[in-house]
Amino acid sequence: MGNNKKKQPWSQSIKGPLSFSLVLAIIAGVVGLVSSTGGSQNPMRFDIGLACFGIAFIACLLVISVMTMAGKENDPELGKGTGVNRSSANPDKKFED
Repeated sequence: MGNNKKKQPWSQSIKGPLSFSLVLAIIAGVVGLVSSTGGSQNPMRFDIGLACFGIAFIACLLVISVMTMAGKENDPELGKGTGVNRSSANPDKKFED
């Protein structure tokens, strides 16, 4: 009846999305910083680089959280049945009601 599946601790489950978002945000920040200078004669625009970093970090976390909420594992009982819902482990087994 009960689910004996152990859940990951909160700090472990958030470590992956945070690190992925951080890497993408650093790349976006560096690209924004370098591309907004307009040439080697002009000073670096750290304000635009930080804005790109923040926007990319928040957008990446938002997309990852929505995809995590949308994903759901199937119930193990869905693979049992007859006809179209026949179990793939035993395709020739006959089920009786």
